[in-house]
Amino acid sequence: MTPSSTASALRGVGGFAVAAGTLLVAAGAGAWVTVTKQLQAEKIDVPSDAPVLAGKRVQGPATAYVQALVIKRHAERGAGGRTFADISNAIRRVDGGSDEAAELRKQSVALSTAASLRTSLMTSVLAYGVSAFAAGLGAFFLLAGSFLRRAGR
Repeated sequence: MTPSSTASALRGVGGFAVAAGTLLVAAGAGAWVTVTKQLQAEKIDVPSDAPVLAGKRVQGPATAYVQALVIKRHAERGAGGRTFADISNAIRRVDGGSDEAAELRKQSVALSTAASLRTSLMTSVLAYGVSAFAAGLGAFFLLAGSFLRRAGR
């Protein structure tokens, strides 16, 4: 390759990296904003018994994670420390029409609902991570592309 064709190739690859980086930063920022708006729309506040961030509005990865932990703790306390599997096994061992079976079914429903809420919150935490990764990778591509374009001059 001649020096001019090498320089041209560097500028081309650099331009592609800058374009890809811009797209990734925009996608990451857009996803972050979208998840934040969705969480804000739910108007969830971290309960006062949370280990940290008590009273804060759930609108970011930290508050969503803490809220998921609190939901788990409340659900386990309400079920007497038993898991969903423990309660399912207990239901199979008792008379289906008994008061004990009815109480176990209530606990099972509460644990199932809590698991669904926690899963949704943890999904938002994961979405924040993916969006931050995309934006970070985009920033790297922008930087690398800028250097390649300069090297091609």
